[in-house]
Amino acid sequence: MSFLNPSAADARRRRLIVGGSALLITTIGMVAFALESRWGYSGKTLNVIYMQNWEGDRSRADALRDQQATVAAQEVKKAQSRAYIATLTGKAKIDAQAQYDAYVTGGGAQKEIPYVAAVEPTPVVASEPPVE
Repeated sequence: MSFLNPSAADARRRRLIVGGSALLITTIGMVAFALESRWGYSGKTLNVIYMQNWEGDRSRADALRDQQATVAAQEVKKAQSRAYIATLTGKAKIDAQAQYDAYVTGGGAQKEIPYVAAVEPTPVVASEPPVE
């Protein structure tokens, strides 16, 4: 049972191995964090989400009018694209039609025109505080 009472040389060798591996693992971790902070593991893309803010007294009829205005604007955009495609001929028309089909399938109009207000809201203007 020499592992319970190792010689001085064995104990020193074990301490050097354990200490060296601890330093190596710590160094690898620190270098990994430094490299990640420098170049980044994940991309530096930001997702910006716009939210529409409505007043508390917005009725269902207002919401439906806004929805209809949005759909109408999207249909106008698609109609403009179809009208342009109709002016093309040959391979250009085939390519443009394929691109248009992919655009519609991918929800392109909904992404480009996500919301249109039927009636422009009145802007809120901050008033000057009264001068006393």
